[in-house]
Amino acid sequence: MAKGRTTTKTTRSTRNPREIFLQHLRKTSNISESARIALIDRATAYKWREADPEFARAWEDAIDEATDALEAEARRRALDGHEEYVISMGQIVRDPETGKPLVQRKFSDSLTTLLLKAHRPEKYRERHDVQQSGAIAVTITSDDNAL
Repeated sequence: MAKGRTTTKTTRSTRNPREIFLQHLRKTSNISESARIALIDRATAYKWREADPEFARAWEDAIDEATDALEAEARRRALDGHEEYVISMGQIVRDPETGKPLVQRKFSDSLTTLLLKAHRPEKYRERHDVQQSGAIAVTITSDDNAL
């Protein structure tokens, strides 16, 4: 080790489990996994959230940030697509001239639909018109022998 240089070993006593939990929650929005990474029980995280309004706000912000990242990835897959190998009869098809595997760009219509429904629900949500006409009759009977 170089002279005058020190290293800090991360231990349970020197790390901040709340911050580690929030950092991981920001990436994954997964409470159980974030608690495992922070070396705490899920119940502990929920107790912190209930007892500390600032921690509760940071928790919600972390979930929002992770959800924004998911939405950005969904948008990328819907608009930019992704490349897949061309498969025929269980085999990758190769370019006859170069011998390289053929790829095609695939787009996600279902992600496009979900994003439209999320951002323009008034236009793209599913509509169900239910109309009732006529009378509704309700008959209540009593069986005295059942008592």
